[in-house]
Amino acid sequence: MAASAKGRLVPVLAVAAALAAVLLYRAPFSKSLGGEGCSLLPHDHFWIASERVVTLGRVGPAAVEVKGGLINAIAVGDYRNFVLRRPLLDYGDAVIMPGLIDVHAHLDEPGREEWEGFSTGTRAAAAGGITTLVDMPLNSFPSTVSEETLKLKLEAARDKLFVDVGFWGGLVPENAFNPSALESLLNAGVLGLKSFMCPSGIDDFPMTNSTHIEEGLVTLAKYQRPLLIHAERIPDVEDDDGLDGELDPRSYATYLKSRPPAWEESAIRDLQRAMKDTEAGGQSEGAHIHIVHLSDAKASLELMKDAKSTGASVTVETCPHYLAFSADEIPDGDTRFKCAPPIRDGMNRENLWKALLDGHIDMLSSDHSPSAPDLKLMEEGNFLKAWGGISSLQFVLPVTWSYGKKYGITFNQLAAWWSENPAKLAGQKNKGAILPGYHADIVVWKPEAQFELDESHSVYHKHRNISAYLGKEFSGKVLSTFVRGNLVFAEDKHAKAACGVTILAKKTYSTFTLKRIGNGKYAELSPSDKAKPASLRASSSVELSRHPSSMAMAATAKLTLLLPTTLTSTVSFPTRVVLKPFPPLQRLVVAAAAASSSSQTLSSSHSFETPEARQIRLETESALEWGSVCARLADFAATAACCAACVEGRVAVGRSREESERLIEQTAAAVLLSAPLDFGGVEDVSAVVAAATGGRLLAVREICGVGRSIRAARGVFDQLQSLAQETQDGRFSPLLDVLQGCDFLTELVQRIEFCLDSTLSLVLDRASKKLETIRRERRRNIEMLESLLKDTASKIFQAGGIDSPVVTKRRSRMCVGVKASQKNLVPGGIILSSSGSGATYFMEPREAVELNNREVKLSGDERAEELVILGLLTSSIADSQLKIRNLMDKILELDLACARGSYALWTNGVKPSFSDSYSSSQSDQSSDYSVYIEGIRHPLLLEQSLMAEDSNIEASEMPVPLDMWVKKDARIVVISGPNTGGKTATMKTLGLSSLMSKAGIFFPAKGRPRIPWFDQVLADIGDHQSLEHSLSTFSGHISRLRRIVEVVSKDSLVLIDEIGSGTDPSEGVALSTSILKFLASKVNLAIVTTHYADLSRLQSVDSRFENAAMEFCLETLQPTYRILWDSTGKSNALSIAKSIGFDQKVLDRAQEWVEKLLPDKQKERQGLLYDSLLNERNLLESQANEAASVLSQVEGLYSEIRLEADDLESRVAALRTRGTQKVQQELKVVKSQMDTIIKNFEVQLKNSKLEQYNSLLRKAEAATASVVAAHQPNEITFSDDESQSLFVPQIGDKVYIQGLGGGTVATVIETLGEDGSCIVQYGKIKVQVKRSKMKLVQRGINETATSSSVKPKGRTPKQRSAAAETNQSQDGSVSFGPVVQTSKNTVDLRGKRVSEASYELQMAIDACRPYQVLFVVHGMGTGAVKDCAIDVLRNHPRVAKFEDESPLNYGCTVAYIQ
Repeated sequence: MAASAKGRLVPVLAVAAALAAVLLYRAPFSKSLGGEGCSLLPHDHFWIASERVVTLGRVGPAAVEVKGGLINAIAVGDYRNFVLRRPLLDYGDAVIMPGLIDVHAHLDEPGREEWEGFSTGTRAAAAGGITTLVDMPLNSFPSTVSEETLKLKLEAARDKLFVDVGFWGGLVPENAFNPSALESLLNAGVLGLKSFMCPSGIDDFPMTNSTHIEEGLVTLAKYQRPLLIHAERIPDVEDDDGLDGELDPRSYATYLKSRPPAWEESAIRDLQRAMKDTEAGGQSEGAHIHIVHLSDAKASLELMKDAKSTGASVTVETCPHYLAFSADEIPDGDTRFKCAPPIRDGMNRENLWKALLDGHIDMLSSDHSPSAPDLKLMEEGNFLKAWGGISSLQFVLPVTWSYGKKYGITFNQLAAWWSENPAKLAGQKNKGAILPGYHADIVVWKPEAQFELDESHSVYHKHRNISAYLGKEFSGKVLSTFVRGNLVFAEDKHAKAACGVTILAKKTYSTFTLKRIGNGKYAELSPSDKAKPASLRASSSVELSRHPSSMAMAATAKLTLLLPTTLTSTVSFPTRVVLKPFPPLQRLVVAAAAASSSSQTLSSSHSFETPEARQIRLETESALEWGSVCARLADFAATAACCAACVEGRVAVGRSREESERLIEQTAAAVLLSAPLDFGGVEDVSAVVAAATGGRLLAVREICGVGRSIRAARGVFDQLQSLAQETQDGRFSPLLDVLQGCDFLTELVQRIEFCLDSTLSLVLDRASKKLETIRRERRRNIEMLESLLKDTASKIFQAGGIDSPVVTKRRSRMCVGVKASQKNLVPGGIILSSSGSGATYFMEPREAVELNNREVKLSGDERAEELVILGLLTSSIADSQLKIRNLMDKILELDLACARGSYALWTNGVKPSFSDSYSSSQSDQSSDYSVYIEGIRHPLLLEQSLMAEDSNIEASEMPVPLDMWVKKDARIVVISGPNTGGKTATMKTLGLSSLMSKAGIFFPAKGRPRIPWFDQVLADIGDHQSLEHSLSTFSGHISRLRRIVEVVSKDSLVLIDEIGSGTDPSEGVALSTSILKFLASKVNLAIVTTHYADLSRLQSVDSRFENAAMEFCLETLQPTYRILWDSTGKSNALSIAKSIGFDQKVLDRAQEWVEKLLPDKQKERQGLLYDSLLNERNLLESQANEAASVLSQVEGLYSEIRLEADDLESRVAALRTRGTQKVQQELKVVKSQMDTIIKNFEVQLKNSKLEQYNSLLRKAEAATASVVAAHQPNEITFSDDESQSLFVPQIGDKVYIQGLGGGTVATVIETLGEDGSCIVQYGKIKVQVKRSKMKLVQRGINETATSSSVKPKGRTPKQRSAAAETNQSQDGSVSFGPVVQTSKNTVDLRGKRVSEASYELQMAIDACRPYQVLFVVHGMGTGAVKDCAIDVLRNHPRVAKFEDESPLNYGCTVAYIQ
C-alpha cells in the first residue's frame, strides 16, 4: 500500500516541480510569436510527443512542452500520465528532432526575385523541415557588401519570412582593406562574411585572394565571427592536357575536366597561412574560417585535416548533392546537375561519406542556388554556359536520409550535421537542439514514409522544373515544422501569415568557434579557451523523479523532467542521489541581490558617486596614471583573477579612512612574509559559477576547476594559520582575518573529488551504482565483441581474405577488414566503410551486430548517466554560488595584499599613516604638518630605473627625491618656478601618493610619511582642448574646474596645473584668485601651479595660503627638481631659452623689455636677496649633511662597540673554558710524551751496559727538556732598540699592540699626528695608539711571525702548527691517518653530473680535518666524472697527493688532505 502511494506521489511531485519552474523561469526572447495567422495551431502552450524524440544525445519516448515560443520542459520516458490538461500533439512513432539550420542558401532578393525570393524560398524551407536559413550575400542585386545593401535586404524580407533568416555579408576587394567599412557591415548585424577565391559570376561580387582574406580576418577577429570561403582557385601552373582537342559542351565529363580537384586543393593551400593566423596566439585569433561545399575528398580534405590538427579554427561543410550523385550518373546535356565545384566520381562520393561519418566534415548545407529556367539552358544542354547551382531547399532532409541509410547514419548524426553544428557556426545559442530554454524550432518527420518526387508532389520553390532531384524516390516525409512554437507547416499547408524573424548579430558576439570533440560533435570555444579542450555544450538538466534502483536516463517506466533552471541537489555518497526542495522565488530574489552586492567587493569606493563625479574621477586617474601603478601590481599577482583586476585598474581603494588603514595593515603584514603564499591551484572560476547559475551544464574539467580552487583556497588559509601559530605576535592577523569566517565548502569539494577524476577529466565509476553497473556491463560486452572479431579476423586471414588480421572501428561500430574480392568470407556482414583505394572493405559480421548494438546502447546510457551526475554537481555549485564567489573575492583580496607587499619590497616603499589618526609627541617636528613626506620619488619614474637595473641595462638617473611639508592650517599651496622645473611632476606625485595610501600601497619615501585621508582626488592637468565640443584650451580648463567645484567636499584634494592660463593675464589672475579663495573654504587641500607672481602674494594676506618654488641652478641654467617651501620661484624663461640655444640677440632684446616692465631695481634686489638666501641655505645644508655623516659614523661605531660589549662576559667565560680545555689537552699530551720517555728509558736501561748509563741519562734529560720547551708560553717583549725608534707607521702595516694581548696583530688603517699616533683595527674594534705602544711585524711574512724587534721570552721552538708537530715523523715526512675507508671519509660521486660532482668534491675536501685520507668514489662509466675528480684533486691546494684506483679499489681514488 505504501509502495503504491509512493508511486502515485512521484508524478505529482514532478508536476509541482514543473509548475514551479514555469513560474520562476523567464528566458530571454526577442519577439513574441503566435500572432494571428502565424500558426496552424490555436495554442501557444502545448505538448508534442513521440516514441522517437531526439534530445540529449539519445532517441526515445518523450514529450516536449512548448510555451511562448520556447521549449519549456521535456518529459523523458512514460509521459502519457504526466501530460494532463494541456493540448498534446502525439505523433506516434514519427521522429521529433531539432529544426534544420541551412547556413548556405541563395534567396536572391532584392533584385532577382524571378530567380527565387524570400517568400517562396522560406515556404520551401518550412516544407523541408528547415527552421532557420542564412542567406548568402550574392545572387541578389545589389550584393550585400555594405551596411546600406544589408538594409535593402532587410527591407525586402519584411513580412515574407516563414522561417527565421540570418544574413552573411560579402568580403570583396573594395572592403577588404577598409576596416571601417567591414566594421560598419558587421555592426549592422551580419553573422559573418563570405568570399570567393574564383570568379563568382556576379559582377558586383568580385573574387578575393589570400591577402584580402587575411586582412578581413583581422577585422573579423575583433567580432569573433566566421569567414565562409568558396575555395576554388585556378592553380598558378594548371594542367590543361585533358582539355585539348574538340570538347563536347553537352558532356558532363567536359565540365568536370574544366574544374578539377586541383582547383580546390590550390585554394586551400593558399589559405594555409590565413588558417594558421586563427590559431591561439595568431594575429587573427578569434576569427574562424569555414570552407563551403567541399567536393574533393582527397588532397583538399587532407589539407583541412592537417589544419585542424594544428589548432586552426576551421570547419568544413559539404552538400547533399555531392553525397547523392556521382559524375558517371549524370546524363549529358542535363544542366540541372551543374554546380561549382562539380559533382565528382563515385569513389569520391564514398570518401565524402566516410569523412562525414568520421567527423572530418563538420556539417551539411543545401547550397540552394536557383536561377531563372532559361539560364539553365536545359534545351541547349551546354554545361560550359549554363548557370550553375542545385535547387534543393525543400528536399535536403529526405535526400540525406535516403542516401545515408546504407551507411547506417543515425538521427543524432542528422541533428549534429543539420542543426547543432550549423547553429554554432551562425552563433545561435538558443537554436540547434531540443533543450529547455531553446527556441521551439522543431521538425516532425516519418523516416519510413517513401515518396516519388513527381509532378503530383507539392514543390514550393520558385521553379520546380530546375531541380536535379525531380523523378527520384526518397524516404523521409516531413509532417510538421514548428518555428519558435508556431506550426508553420503541416499536411502540405502553410500558416496564413509569414511570421519568421530576421536574425541580426549583436556587436558583442563570441559564440561561433567550433572544436571537434568526437564523432560529429563540436563544442563552442571562447577566445580565451581556444587552445584548450572543451566539452560539448549541454543544457542543465536535473532529474526530478528518481528511483533508487534505476536512473532516469535509461529506458524505464519512470519520468525525467528537464527544466531550464538548475535545481539544488546534493549527492549522498557513495551511491544514492537525493534532491533538495526547489528554492522559493523570494530566496532567488534575495540571492540575486546578495550576489550583486558581492560583486562590488573589488570595485573600490565609488558605488554611490554621481555620474559627474565618476567622470571627473576617471579623468583624474588617467591624468595621474593610476592605471599604470595598478598594472605594475599585476607583475606580483599570483592568480589570474588578481592579474586581470590589476591590469583593468580594478584595485580596491578604501571607501573610508578605516578601510584604507585596514588595507595598509594587510600590506604591512604581507611585507613580513618570509615566503610567498601558495596560491597554486586557484583558478578564476567566476565564469564557470555564472554559467552554472545561468543553467548551463558544466563540463568535467570546469567542475574539477571549481573543486581545485576551493581546496587551494583552504590551503592558503592553513598556511596563514601555520605562520600565525609560529610567530605568536599577531603580525599576520590582518591577512588571516581576510579568510576568517569563510565557508570552504568541504562537503562540495569531497563530493566533486569522489565523483570526478580531475587529472583525467572523467566521471569515476563510483559516482553512482548505475554508472558502475553500466561500465561493468560495457567492459564485458567489449571483451566479448573483441574476442568475436579477433576470431573472425583470424579466420579471414587464414582463408587468405586479408594480408594480416584487422579489427578496427568504423562509424562507431567494431568491424573487421577483408579484401573486397573476398567479402563472401563474412556472410551476412554489413559493409561499414572501405579503404581509400576500395580494395579493402570494413565489414561488421552478422554475429557482431547485436553486440555492437548493445555497445551503442550502453555507450549512450553511460553518457546519459554521466550527464545526470554532472547536472547534480552543477546544481550543487549553483546552489553554493554565493559562498564560492565570496571565497574567491576573499582570495582575490588576499592576493592583492600580497601583491602590494611585493611591490613595496621592490620599490623600497614605506608605510604611510593618515594625519588625522597620527599621534605625535610635542618634540616631533612633523606634528605641525598635515602633509609630511620626506624623500618621496615618483613611483612610475622610479619603476623605470628599477626595471632597467633588473634587466642589467643602462638606466637613466634615479628620480630626484622630493620633500613635501604642508602646514596644518594651509589649504592652498601655490607652486611657482621655471618651466620644465618639475611643478606638475611634484603635484602628480602628491596625488598619486594619496591614491596609493587609500589603496594600501606603500610608496617610495623615507621615514614615516604622513598624509591626510582624502575622499576624492580631483585634478585639472593637461590640455583639454576639444574641437568636437568647441572647447579652446582655456574653456576646457574652466569647464573642468566648474565640474570640480561642484563635487568637492571638505575632505577632497584638488590639483590644478597652470591655473588661469590661456587667457589675458590680468583676467586670469583675477579669476584664479577668486577660484582659490572659494576652494580654500571648501576643500582639505588644493595644490596649484602657476607663473603668476600675484598668486604667490596671497600668502601675505591669507594664512590659508602657502608658497613653494621649484629650485633652479643659475650656474648650469638647469632645474634641480627640488622643491623649496615658503619660497617664491622665478620662471627663468630667458635662462631656459638661453640653455637650449636660442638666438642671443632675441634674448637681449627680451631682457631690455623685462627691465622696462619691472619697477626700478626692485626686482634686482629681490633676486640678490633670493640668491643670498639660497647660498646661505646651501651652506647650511652642506654643514648639516656633514654633521649627519659624522653622526652616522659615530652611531655606527657605537653600535659595533655596544654589540661587542653586550656579550663580553659570556665570551670571557667561553675563552676561559676553551683555555682550560686546551691546558688539559696539553697536559694529556705532555703526560703521554713523558710516559713514553720514561718507558723508553727503562727499556734501554735494562738492555744497556753500565758504561752507557750516563749517555742514556743525558738523552732522557734532553728529551724531557724538549717537552718542557715545546710547552713554554710565549710573550711579546717590547725593546727600545734603534730600529724601533726609527719605526714610522704606515697604512696597512701589521703591528703588535702593547696591552692588547701577546701575539695579537692589528692593522694600521689611518695615520694622524706628528707624534706618530695612528688608528689601528683589530677585528671590529678601532683604537688610536701611540707609536711607542706598537711594534712592527716584518712585512711579507705571516701575521704569526715576529720581527727582529719583537722577541718571545724563553726558548723559541720552530714555528709549526700543532697538527704538523703531531703528524710529522722523525725523518721530517708528514704522516696521514690510516688508509681505511669508512662512511665518514668517503664521498660518492656516482650518478651525478660533472658540475654537481665538482661542487660535491670541493665541499668534501674543505670539510676534511688536517692530514685526513679521503676516498673519492667516481665509478667507471664514461670517465667524465673521474676526469673531473682528478682535475679537482690535482688543483686543490689542500690535496698533498692522491693515488689512482688500484685492483683493490676499482672506481675509487684516494686523496691525502693537508
